[in-house]
Parts: sequence; structure tokens; C-alpha cells
Amino acid sequence: MTLRQVGAAIGIALLGSLLAGVFRDRLDVTGLPGQAAHTAGESVVAAHLVAERSGATQLLAPANSAYVHAMGLILVVCGIASLAAGLLGAAFLLGVAAARRDADAGSPPVVTLPADVRQ
Repeated sequence: MTLRQVGAAIGIALLGSLLAGVFRDRLDVTGLPGQAAHTAGESVVAAHLVAERSGATQLLAPANSAYVHAMGLILVVCGIASLAAGLLGAAFLLGVAAARRDADAGSPPVVTLPADVRQ
């Protein structure tokens, strides 16, 4: 249980960092003052607030586009990670099945007696 919770927290942190980095890199903040550009790069909501308060409506479309691009990349990364985990799980389960089959092959066969022989 603890391993799953720690793994989920680390996964969320890594994916969130990737999302924020891609969003910040894709966002076009040309024409904005330094502090406003920095604030807009923090999140899509911050970019919308900066656009609303500064009257820079040209920031809305690039903010939405950068966010959608970043989310698309996150979904691709999640898909690749899920595929890798599935393949790893399948390989592990096939290895366990093969080991059981080998262990069963080395053991003597089980003999069952008819019911009337035991009497």
C-alpha cells in the first residue's frame, strides 16, 4: 500500500513538472512586461488572468494551445509508461508460469486410487 502511494505521488510530481515545463516553453509571451510574462508562464489560469488584467487578449489562444500541447504530451508519456508496465507484468507472469511448470515437471506424479481400493 505504501509503495503504491509513494509511486503515485512521485508519478504525479514528475508528470506535473513535465506539464509545467512544456507549457512554459510553448507559451508565447512576447510583448508582455517581465513580471507579467513570468506570471503567465506559471499556469493556464494565470495566463488567462494576466490576459484579462493587462488587456492582452492575444495571450489567450497561445495559452490554450500550449496547455493542450502539454496535456497531449503527458498523455503520450502515460500511455508509454502503461504499455511498458503491462509488458513487464506479462513477462514476469510468463516467467512465473514457466517456473511452476518446470517445478511440476520435476515432481513425481500424483497417483489417485479408486474409491473401493481404499476400503
